[in-house]
Amino acid sequence: MVVALTALLLTPAPPAHAAGPVLSAFARTSAATVDAGAPVIFSFATSVPVKRVEVGLRSIAGSHTLAWVEPAGAQKGLVSGVASASSWPSGAIEVSYVQVITTAGASQVYYRGGSVYPPGTGTTPFGDPAAQDFKVKNPLLPYVAPVPVSLVPAKATFAPGQTAGVQIKLSQLAQAVRLVYRDPSEVTTFELAWGGNPLSGPQTVTATAAVTAAQAAGAYTLERVEVTYFDGLAKDTYHRDGSLERTSAVPTGNVARAELAGGNFAVSNPANVLPKLTPTVAPGINGALVYNTVLGINSGTWPVEPSFSDYQWYRNGSPIDYAIHNTYQSNMTVDPGNMIWVRFTARAAGYLPAVVSLTPVGPMPRRAWVGNLNINGDASVGGLLRLDHGPAGVDPVGGQPSYTYVWKRNGTPIPGATSREYKPTLADKGVIITAGVTARFDAGTVVTEVVDLRGRIADKTRGKGFNADGTGDIFARDAAGNLWLYPSNGSGGWLPAQKIGQGWGGFTSLLSPGDFDGDGNVDVMARDSAGRLFLYQGNGQGGWLRSYQIGQGWGAVKDIVAPGDFNGDGTADLIVRDSSNTMVMYPGNGRGGFLAPYTLSGGWGEFNAFVSPSTSSIFARDRDGNLRKYSGAGNGYFADNVWTPNAFSAYAGYGWGGFTRIGAPGDFDSDGVPEVFGISPDGRLTMFYGLGHIALKRQATIGWGWNAFNTVF
Repeated sequence: MVVALTALLLTPAPPAHAAGPVLSAFARTSAATVDAGAPVIFSFATSVPVKRVEVGLRSIAGSHTLAWVEPAGAQKGLVSGVASASSWPSGAIEVSYVQVITTAGASQVYYRGGSVYPPGTGTTPFGDPAAQDFKVKNPLLPYVAPVPVSLVPAKATFAPGQTAGVQIKLSQLAQAVRLVYRDPSEVTTFELAWGGNPLSGPQTVTATAAVTAAQAAGAYTLERVEVTYFDGLAKDTYHRDGSLERTSAVPTGNVARAELAGGNFAVSNPANVLPKLTPTVAPGINGALVYNTVLGINSGTWPVEPSFSDYQWYRNGSPIDYAIHNTYQSNMTVDPGNMIWVRFTARAAGYLPAVVSLTPVGPMPRRAWVGNLNINGDASVGGLLRLDHGPAGVDPVGGQPSYTYVWKRNGTPIPGATSREYKPTLADKGVIITAGVTARFDAGTVVTEVVDLRGRIADKTRGKGFNADGTGDIFARDAAGNLWLYPSNGSGGWLPAQKIGQGWGGFTSLLSPGDFDGDGNVDVMARDSAGRLFLYQGNGQGGWLRSYQIGQGWGAVKDIVAPGDFNGDGTADLIVRDSSNTMVMYPGNGRGGFLAPYTLSGGWGEFNAFVSPSTSSIFARDRDGNLRKYSGAGNGYFADNVWTPNAFSAYAGYGWGGFTRIGAPGDFDSDGVPEVFGISPDGRLTMFYGLGHIALKRQATIGWGWNAFNTVF
């Protein structure tokens, strides 16, 4: 028979299950109160041969195990052990379980409370194991932890070949003491240890270790003290920072524990002096210097791979509460305008630690914003777009912003497009145009906002001029059939007139649709008496490329209006009033031809003249001389899709019945707003500036003798 006593509570998983209760009898045969060092005995009887019987016990110090083992098997025996004087304090001992293992390998466990495992194998025939509880009498082993109350090195400095020793005074007995030091590198450890079987009560022991040539010269700092007691059932670890790590809840009493600094010592070893850890490439702070940023650390380059710790971030000269990690999330309230820096320690075995203070970054950015972005203006080739936005704000307030702009085509910056305004080109057709503004208050306080242009860039409108100077021009045909170009000077006056064609007397209608063939130049359309429609392609320099027929059967059309891109597909369109006073849309295909026409609305019989000063509207003069504006919805129909003309017009002016002709040349004075003109019977041409957007700014007579022409457009 073999008796085993261990300090662990084990409940192994059974390799096999018994069919019914195996343990038929179990009883404590030792006294109800056992003196320390005396035997503890339990008798048992089983229904089948068993090879192991294990009894689990629990005292206030922890768990204990007694075991009987007989490989050949038996059906009765004694489980015995000794109440250890060094780990069984005075008090009650509970029987927590009894386990039996048969010679066939089947296992049963009888738990405190009466349950049996595996379930379904019956109940204990001997009752609850708790009935076998007993007590231990051990007045020399109080239930209290051995606290180190003093640490005294044998001397202040040790040398290689000597034994380092530190005397530790404990408040109670223990079985082992271990002192763990950090050498001058603060990375490599050096340990002193003591172990034994002391007498009861307070004691003084000495932990020792040999000092060799491997120990570097310098200070050795006591990192932690580990005290093991109750025969290994309990261990307390006292750390240098004052914390205590424990494996059990044994009371520590009211004694004062020693400061670990009292156990420090030094090693004198001139042959092994550690160099200071110094970077070959200095570390730095990284991260975008923007509002609400996260700053990190670029660790630099070192002779060996160090570890980094003890981080502390600073705002100017003051440490930032809780900012003790290798990254720092900037504080949006107190950081703006201040410098931020960090200090940390680099350590590596074989080197002295380096405390590193990094160069401050900042001033930290403030929160900045720009709102209400919108692209306005003429979104056509040769037009003028403007990025409108609200004033930039900043928090905390202070300083004036500077603005920079960038226009992009499909996400790529457009060369030279760095002002608030931008003139689209042919390259912008069919792509995504965006505009961005960057507001900068100082080096770090910067915000960038971007907005997309809604819709597409349309082909060049007739208001961009026929001679490529970007200003609105006027065409006129005289009685001899000559076609004249009256170029604007861009400021409300004229450049010298140019004769640009002859033989135009046979046409019954003339108009300029803008760039109808998509080549970037303004064109002219003409209808002859046979109802054929011709396109005269402009060359962009005040002359012609060629002409060709683009339609027939237009003789019954009363009026042809060129609104530019009326349906938002980027190409120039036409709107006509047919013989039934119905407005019909003829969408341009962008290549000098048409897509399928469709009806807009009927009931337009009360009007006698039509012009279009912009792509978003047409103006119609009624028989009473009122000029009405009809806005487009941008989808090829009039706004609100209302079919009765009177229901959705806005008055643009009164008294227009006195003009023999009206027209819309585009932007005549280069202020970005289209104009409308009227010619009086006496030949006077009056320009109504800004009327193309209804908000009439002023009017002025800019020419006489225009009644000599039979067509002005």
